[in-house]
Amino acid sequence: MYKLEYENRNLDMKNLSRTLEDAGTITSPLIPWNTCGAYMAGTLGVATFGYLPYCFFNLVNPVIAAIYGFLNFKITPAMEQQPA
Repeated sequence: MYKLEYENRNLDMKNLSRTLEDAGTITSPLIPWNTCGAYMAGTLGVATFGYLPYCFFNLVNPVIAAIYGFLNFKITPAMEQQPA
């Protein structure tokens, strides 16, 4: 979905991978209808929003990732392809 935009902006695909991890995987335990949220709620016996205040990393990480993007910090440009 975003691959072409990252290519157009001359960004390495590891930036896309990190963005998906920051925004998707890490926040998935906070979504009650997601498999992660359902598993955590079922295993812990606590509603998803019950452990929400203790998920500091899950809540702050997408914000830090957005700040990194705006500041162009740790953003890797795409490497030139070498002919084979």
